[in-house]
Amino acid sequence: MQERITVGNVEIIALIDMVPPPRQPKDFFPDVQSGLWEPYRDDVLESGMIQLYYGCFIVRSSGQIIMVDTGIGPGPHLTRGGMEGKLMGELGRVGIKPDEVDSVIHSHLHFDHVGWNIDWSGESPRPYFPNARYLVPSVDWDHFTNPKNLKDSPWIEESVTPLKSLSLMDLFEDGFHVTDEITALMTPGHTPGHMVFLINSHGKKGAILGDAIHSKVQIQEPSWCAGVDTDKEASESNRRKLIQNSYDQDYILAAGHFHPEEHFGRIITEDDNFKWQGL
Repeated sequence: MQERITVGNVEIIALIDMVPPPRQPKDFFPDVQSGLWEPYRDDVLESGMIQLYYGCFIVRSSGQIIMVDTGIGPGPHLTRGGMEGKLMGELGRVGIKPDEVDSVIHSHLHFDHVGWNIDWSGESPRPYFPNARYLVPSVDWDHFTNPKNLKDSPWIEESVTPLKSLSLMDLFEDGFHVTDEITALMTPGHTPGHMVFLINSHGKKGAILGDAIHSKVQIQEPSWCAGVDTDKEASESNRRKLIQNSYDQDYILAAGHFHPEEHFGRIITEDDNFKWQGL
């Protein structure tokens, strides 16, 4: 497992918050017929199941320490077999203290990306990263805090809206410069305001993918959309653009839901088809 990589002067460290229970392929990609999985059964599936990983990234750029997404949170999570998140231990293992993090930036606002935002173990809510500004995509904020959506997203009031009441949150838009080496690119589809983070440093380029690509099979089959995508047409369109640009510009890519041995990779071609190559 390669857990650290550099893109120019930017260092990216991969962390695993949780390895959740595997799922049936049809449960995650409900529109994909079972027979279409056959060419990918050995390379993508694990014992016939989809195994995702709840990964996050620490990024060092321009003198800052940035947390990209915060996993599913401490738990125990009853919907995940009572499992608990391990992010704090992972940070300690790689030598990062929570109070050293300068900013936490979210690719989007699903529950498995915001879980270690707010600590509710005391008498009042407090941030797990006490010295950080929390950066939230403005389009996702508007979507998830809309009352008609909020009732189906209970994690928002637990892990996101307290950031505003604690004056810790800043909203950001497409094109926002996280640092002079990292820029947010809005890639709607999975959620309305989903963001990919593009890296451009000393002639090298890369991207942190968020949930624009959940599984490496989507590089060969970009039309395959997760059941939870809010706009499948936009999801596919933006995924195709991202794959093409990543190949054309030789991006180094960071994919949080991929197997730990393949968190980092690039897009290559094989038999005139795009494919993931782990680093």
